[in-house]
Amino acid sequence: MNDTTGSGGFLGSQNIGGFGYGIGVSVGILLLITTITLASYFCTRGTSPPAAGRARAAAVLELAEQEAYVVEVGLDEATLRSYPKLLYSEAKLKKKDSTATCCSICLADYKGSDMLRLLPDCGHLFHLRCVDPWLRLHPTCPVCRATSPVTTPLSTPLAEVVPLATRPVG
Repeated sequence: MNDTTGSGGFLGSQNIGGFGYGIGVSVGILLLITTITLASYFCTRGTSPPAAGRARAAAVLELAEQEAYVVEVGLDEATLRSYPKLLYSEAKLKKKDSTATCCSICLADYKGSDMLRLLPDCGHLFHLRCVDPWLRLHPTCPVCRATSPVTTPLSTPLAEVVPLATRPVG
């Protein structure tokens, strides 16, 4: 009845319908877009940056060649040495009720022979080797943030608010 010897299914048939042409056109458009994208990538990647980019790069390079300025915010060595040092055994005798038993920075227990630094503003004690690097970077106590007697060049928000709170209302 039906002669199917020359046809091998949909792709092997003699007449391809509109669906087949649609697939062919879609694949062709995708190949064209891919070719254009790759060509534009390879053609533009080796070019120099625009003039604004070159000027910005030159400014960054010039800034890097200048001397670096370091703003010191912590305590200087003279002020740091003026803070009292004492052995833990001496601190225990002076302050029997409020002496901490461990360093709040390294969390190690104090031994009788440990050298401690007493911060004058708040009275907190720390190992000398723990608190000195902190005070070189920060002028405050690591626990309560009490400021040192040295004024810092940077104003803090709290320093700006406190004078307003002490003003009389009226």
